[in-house]
This record gives sequence, structure tokens and C-alpha cells, in this order.
Amino acid sequence: MGCDIPRQSAVIVGRERNVTVILDTDTETDARRLARLRGETVEQAVRAALRAELARVSGGSAVPLPRAERIAKIKTTMEMIASLPPFPGGGGDPAASLYGEDGLPV
Repeated sequence: MGCDIPRQSAVIVGRERNVTVILDTDTETDARRLARLRGETVEQAVRAALRAELARVSGGSAVPLPRAERIAKIKTTMEMIASLPPFPGGGGDPAASLYGEDGLPV
């Protein structure tokens, strides 16, 4: 029941203080791949991944996303909405299928 300590470690220099982070080869590879896929630096990708995981395990407490990530999520949502079929019988007006001509729910 020991703790396997990877052979490599990296010192990440932050604005406030130096932090030693133990990285194995697989972790470093994953961090670089995530950064490349997201179009970010390794630091930005790791920060976003940590924040997302913290929000997930803490019951979704709001950790503000970086602006670029918020914009990307909004664009993805808008693209998904735009790809939906039109509302039935209403020429794109969602209220047309919910209410009759008398203004009451159908």
C-alpha cells in the first residue's frame, strides 16, 4: 500500500510562488495533447481541466471558466440549436405550436 512516486518531476513557476508538480511521462504527454487539442498552453489546459474536475466533484460549484472557453461553449450550443428541425406548424415560432388562436394552451 505504498505510493509510487514517478521518476520525473517538474517545477512550475507561477506568479505567486514555485510549485513542484510530480509528472510521469504519460501525464506530461496527456497534458501536452490536451493543450494542443484546445489550442492553449499546457498551463491553460491543465488549469481548465483542474477547474472542471473540481466543479464536478464539488457538486458543480461555479468556478468561472476562462472567457475563450465560455465563448466556445456558447458557440457549440448555438450550433446545436441551429441544427434542430423547425418547430411544427409555426414557421419557426415556438409559441405557434404551444398556443391556439384564442391564446390558450393547445
